[in-house]
Amino acid sequence: HSSPATEQSSDANAYAYAEELERLKIFKDVHWTKLINQLKVLQTQIPSNNEPEEVHQRFLNRFIQTWQNALHLDPELVNLSQEEAEALSNYLYANHLILQCKEAAVWVSAKTWENIESRMLMVPIK
Repeated sequence: HSSPATEQSSDANAYAYAEELERLKIFKDVHWTKLINQLKVLQTQIPSNNEPEEVHQRFLNRFIQTWQNALHLDPELVNLSQEEAEALSNYLYANHLILQCKEAAVWVSAKTWENIESRMLMVPIK
C-alpha cells in the first residue's frame, strides 16, 4: 500500500491530469468540472493503509470507472496488457509534446498545424 502522502499526491496528480486534458481539448463531450468534482469526492474516500486489500481494490475500481465514464470509454476496449498500456502512454505523451510544440511555435502556419493535427491520434493503417 502507498502512504497517505503518496495517495494524496497521486490524487493531486489526477486533478492536474484532468485539467491538462481539458486544456488540450483532446476529448470531446467531457464534463471536466464534473470529473474534477468527482475526483475531489474520491479523495475524501481514499482508504487508509490499514484497510484490507479488497477495500483498496474497490476504491481503485471506482477511480478507474470515474475516468472511464467521464471519457466515455468502453471498459472492454480499454482492458490493455501492461505492454499495450505503456505503448499507449508513450503515444499519448508524444502527442502531448506535439501540442506543446504547437503552443510554442511562432513560425508555423495555422494550415500546417491543421495538417499535423488531422493525423494525430489516428490508428495507423497497415
